[in-house]
Amino acid sequence: MNGTRHKTLITLLFLLCTGILFSQSSKKRSGNGNRIHFGPLVGFYRINTHHAAAPSPKMSASVGFKREQKIGRDYRTFFLFGFDYFFHGCNFRSYYFAPDTFKIYDKNFAYNYSLFIHELDLPLQVKYLFKREDNSLFSPYVVAGYHLRYLLPARLKVSQDGNELRSDNPELKFKTPLILDQLNAMISLGFGWQKNSLSSSKGSFFAEINYRYAFSALYFQTDYSASSLFINSAHLNLQLGFKF
Repeated sequence: MNGTRHKTLITLLFLLCTGILFSQSSKKRSGNGNRIHFGPLVGFYRINTHHAAAPSPKMSASVGFKREQKIGRDYRTFFLFGFDYFFHGCNFRSYYFAPDTFKIYDKNFAYNYSLFIHELDLPLQVKYLFKREDNSLFSPYVVAGYHLRYLLPARLKVSQDGNELRSDNPELKFKTPLILDQLNAMISLGFGWQKNSLSSSKGSFFAEINYRYAFSALYFQTDYSASSLFINSAHLNLQLGFKF
């Protein structure tokens, strides 16, 4: 059931973005366009210290597509919407309960957990340029946004002293969900620099750094892990991309 829901959502997002691209390719208004980006992230994690310790970030990155619409006539303010695929994760130490054993919470965190998180984000952002896009070759800007987050099945490994004890794909949930257990949101604030496509200089690309703060902790529940493994996170993201 969950796998079908995930596949349906991914298909709908793909069809939505494909429709936007085709609908805009035939009549492109000046200033509007499509943005594709990719880049690494640095994660900052906090975990429930009653059941785990020593969270450390794993390799993280994001890739995404956004439609950019000009607001007004001054070529400074834009509205962006689209989707991001965002993968990140953390390592931490916690309990591991083998089958048919008692769950004793003695704060002896002897097991290593490696958690990879996959999610689809729907950003809604406003961007303001400090220099007009239509008559400036380069424009610094500030961008702020609200991002809906949908959690996909995670990748989890549990080990002790280098020996792998469990490999699993637990269903992640938000502590305070919106409608669905896998749905919540985060906010972002960023600063960027873009090269504009003018008649004298074709090609538009950008570099942006933004900070993302998640509203809700996420967690998973299994028969071998501790309960209430709530994980809070924030991320610093470098985005590189181009506009067409």
